[in-house]
Amino acid sequence: MLVSAYVLYIGVTGLLRQDRQHFGVAMFPVTGLLFGYGQEMTLFGVVFGLAFYASKATPDDLLLLWRGKGEPLLFGACYAIGLRVIVTVLLKLLFVVLILSGALQSYQFLNIAAAQHTGAERIVSSAALRYSPAYFWLSLVFTSFIMAGLSEELWRSAFIAALKRLWPDNFKSSLGQVGAVAIAAVMFGFGHTTQSPLAVLQAGLMGFGFGLIMVFHRSIWPAVIAHGCFDATTMILVQLNVLH
Repeated sequence: MLVSAYVLYIGVTGLLRQDRQHFGVAMFPVTGLLFGYGQEMTLFGVVFGLAFYASKATPDDLLLLWRGKGEPLLFGACYAIGLRVIVTVLLKLLFVVLILSGALQSYQFLNIAAAQHTGAERIVSSAALRYSPAYFWLSLVFTSFIMAGLSEELWRSAFIAALKRLWPDNFKSSLGQVGAVAIAAVMFGFGHTTQSPLAVLQAGLMGFGFGLIMVFHRSIWPAVIAHGCFDATTMILVQLNVLH
């Protein structure tokens, strides 16, 4: 149920996001943004809460314990930097191999790169980000750390916990948990098919990294911080590119 809950969440929130795109650029963009966030977080809370109750999962099953004092914050920030470097290098190497092998032409690579955009563009208004500081900072914090970092890593931990509960012989070992992380990463990547092929690849690689982080630390919080920092810096870089 924890797994199917995510599918329901993605489907319904996709419709809500389409509405919020128009609401967010109205006369009161901050109000529209808060209204949209309220809709999505309420839906996520209800769906995830029901799934959590029905599955009888424990906080430890979902890796919800905060381990250490400030370590999750430090680890998360460092992981965000490391993952950005690793994923960027891997994607560039992949495209070089595809171009050299003839499977991909250089102009096709440029078209794919041009089609790349962040998930935040489906949630927030680029115009409002440029002209409203309050809207920008609200989007930076909520979109990056709450909508993406917290909710998506909660889903990831729930997905891994579900696989361990349903097939313990296959997914309870260390190697099995890596396999569960890989399956979750594939699903996470396919969840970005509405963006671009590059976004799908990047999301899958990032999802694999976030999953390994939470399994290694036995806690979702370093992954939540890493995810939030990654998305926040991406949003800032996108806006700097727009402004300059």
